Amino acid sequence: MLPTAYCRLVIKRGIGALPIFVRPFHHYALRISHYALLPKKKGSPTLITIKNLHCDFPDGEGKQIRALSIPYFQFTEGAWCLTGPSGSGKTTLLHCLSGLLVPTEGQIQIDDQDMTTMTAKERCDFRAHQVGYMFQKPLLLSYLNVAENLQLSAKLAGKSLSHAEIENLLESVGLGRYETRKVNKLSGGEAQRVSFLRAILRKPSIFLADEPTASLDRPNGTLLIEQMLAYQKESHCLLLCATHDEAVKKRFVHQLNLGIRD
Repeated sequence: MLPTAYCRLVIKRGIGALPIFVRPFHHYALRISHYALLPKKKGSPTLITIKNLHCDFPDGEGKQIRALSIPYFQFTEGAWCLTGPSGSGKTTLLHCLSGLLVPTEGQIQIDDQDMTTMTAKERCDFRAHQVGYMFQKPLLLSYLNVAENLQLSAKLAGKSLSHAEIENLLESVGLGRYETRKVNKLSGGEAQRVSFLRAILRKPSIFLADEPTASLDRPNGTLLIEQMLAYQKESHCLLLCATHDEAVKKRFVHQLNLGIRD
């Protein structure tokens, strides 16, 4: 492993360093995995088992539309890509796995926990401590600066970050000296990198990303995917990334194609 002091400085150049990430597994891109604050996780890998999962939604005319149907599937440790056309249930599945949505029927077993039998509070606690979630848009609080957004996320997970820790985290994704910058002054790529840091602050065992590159240009999208894959490799979390981007799909060895629903 690289010395910590060196790891903190690898991407200090910020936006000027973006072109290096266009090359798959560039040595600079890989080194970003060595976050000073994010040591390698230990213990058994997370296992998600899905059985007879169905999600229905009202169509506004008194009928139910089936948005998702998975007879059986298992996610094991690693980086997974969820593919399929719009409306195939990618976001619905991520919401179910995070506890944001209770399926109409079926079972979601995460290690020894059954998500479908948890109370609302238990799902909330599970999500706060075990799940990192990146949405299509950053969803940062515009009235707070970058550091305050990270501090709030850490506080909700029962943690606290020092100024030095925040500084090191931001430097690790090329955003050094961005602590006091208001989020409405960030570019789309910068905001998604802050969203990425917010998602991994709690060192989640499950990292969910819903079309994280949808609003980014190719260099920023490539940079973000490199950071996500490097973090997964270092932390050994279970990463599930929903996308329709062919370039993103090619970066993942494991894929689940939800296909076209009936």
